[in-house]
Amino acid sequence: MPSPDASGGRAATDTSTVLVVGPGWLGRPLAQQLAADGHAVCTLQRSAPVPATATTHTGVTALTGDIAAASNVTALAAIRATLPPRIDHLVVCIAPSRARGDDYGVYPQAATGAAALARAMGIRSVLYVSSTGVYDRQDGSEVTEQSVITPHDARVQALYDAEQHIAALATNEPPRDVTVHIVRAAGLYGPQRDPAARFADPAFAAANVWCNFSWRDDVISAITHLLTHDRAPGARVFNCADGTPLRSADIAEALTGRAMPAPAAPAAPAAIDRGAPVRSGRSNQRINVDALLATGWRPVAPTVYDGLRLLGHQVPFAPRPS
Repeated sequence: MPSPDASGGRAATDTSTVLVVGPGWLGRPLAQQLAADGHAVCTLQRSAPVPATATTHTGVTALTGDIAAASNVTALAAIRATLPPRIDHLVVCIAPSRARGDDYGVYPQAATGAAALARAMGIRSVLYVSSTGVYDRQDGSEVTEQSVITPHDARVQALYDAEQHIAALATNEPPRDVTVHIVRAAGLYGPQRDPAARFADPAFAAANVWCNFSWRDDVISAITHLLTHDRAPGARVFNCADGTPLRSADIAEALTGRAMPAPAAPAAPAAIDRGAPVRSGRSNQRINVDALLATGWRPVAPTVYDGLRLLGHQVPFAPRPS
C-alpha cells in the first residue's frame, strides 16, 4: 500500500454529493458537518433510523441498505436504486454491532460491498475509517503508516483485509484516477462516550501500557480535511490520533489524583479464535501522526487530558513524562 503523501493535491471547491455509510456515533455528526459545509449528504445504514432517536439535519438524507451485502449483484442494484445518480465521495464508518451479534467479519464484508458500490457507480473518492488496532503492537514501540502489519488474530486480520479491499480501488484495477484514504483512528471518545470510568479502573492503570486516543470531532475534522484538501489519485493511509501517547497509569493518576499500584506485565498475544465475540483491542503502542499533521490538519484535543477537560473533568494541562 503506498505511503502517505503530504503534498496535498487540488482542493475541492464545488459542492459535492457525499454518501456516509454507517451513520452511528461517528458517522452521524460527520454527515451533519459535511451538510453544514455545503455538501449534499446521504447516509446509509442497515435499518431505518428510530424516529425518537434519529437526528435530522438540513441537507442529510437517511437511506436504508446493507453495504455488507452489496457484493451481491441483486443487493447492489437495490442499494443503487435508492441513491442519487452521482456520488462524489463515499465515506465508510462501519463498526461491529454487539446487538446484532456481529463478528469481525463485518469489516471486510462492508469494505468489499463499499468497493463494489464504488466500482458500479464510478465513485472517484473513497475514504474508509479503520483502526490503529491493525498494528496491534504489544511492546510499546512507535508505529507509523509504514510499520509492518502482521495479523495474529481474527480482529487484526479482518481490519487488514478490509483495508486491502478498499486500497485495491486505487492500486489494482482501472480506472486509476481514484482517490482512496484509509484513516486509522485510535481510541475514539467524546460526547456521550466518556472514558473516565474506565480510566479510573485499577485494572486500566495496572497494565501501564502506552495508550492513544482520538477526540471524535478531531476524527471528523480529519475526514473533512482530507476530502477537501487531498484529492490526488492513489491510496494513502493516515494515522489519526491526538499525537500524544500516554501511559495508562499516568492517565489514571491524573484523573483520580492518586498514585497507581505497580504495573503488571502485558499479556502475550492470543492465538487466532475466529469464533470469539467482538471486543475492544488493547494494544501497547505509540501512534505517530506526523503524516496527517503534514497535510495541515490540527487536533482540538492534542492530548487525552484536553479531551477529558472538554468533558468536564479536572485534569492537568500537560501530561507528565513517564
